[in-house]
Amino acid sequence: ARRNCRALQDPRPRLRVQVPDEVIAFEDGHMGHYEENLARDCGDFFLRRADGVFAYQLAVVVDDALMGVDEVVRGSDLLSSTPRQLWLYRELGPDPARNSTHLPLLLASDGRRLSKAPDADQSLDELRAKYTPEEIIGKLAFACGLQASPAPTTPQALARTFDGPQVPKSDIVLPENLF
Repeated sequence: ARRNCRALQDPRPRLRVQVPDEVIAFEDGHMGHYEENLARDCGDFFLRRADGVFAYQLAVVVDDALMGVDEVVRGSDLLSSTPRQLWLYRELGPDPARNSTHLPLLLASDGRRLSKAPDADQSLDELRAKYTPEEIIGKLAFACGLQASPAPTTPQALARTFDGPQVPKSDIVLPENLF
């Protein structure tokens, strides 16, 4: 509550959009049917922050439209952003004809999101110092349910037997001593 009170007293301009009471639905390439009522499930949202930076929802729509992006693959944590983005596309005029696919996140063994921050989680450089690329790929494929054991493998070998429905829809928790 204290944060909101300060935000109301801050004279710097923000730009917020009022959303309609409308259901936006789409078929996700991995998660299947997804829909949200904009007013009830997400509510009004910012397009520009007080510091003048354009907010993620607007920035990604404009950026994707300008670059002609028609295939979007993101983490499942961004699935709920897609209805807002589709609505913004429609309101701004560009053709929102794009395919969206949201894949599960890899989580640390304690269930928290893996971090890219230095010293937070093992970096890929640290893993490369201990394991071959084939060992890393094999362990990750095993954790994701793409093979029965953590045996070393290659992307080419995985591609020969890959079947999209094998990938879980829920986030993937890496086993405790995988690496």
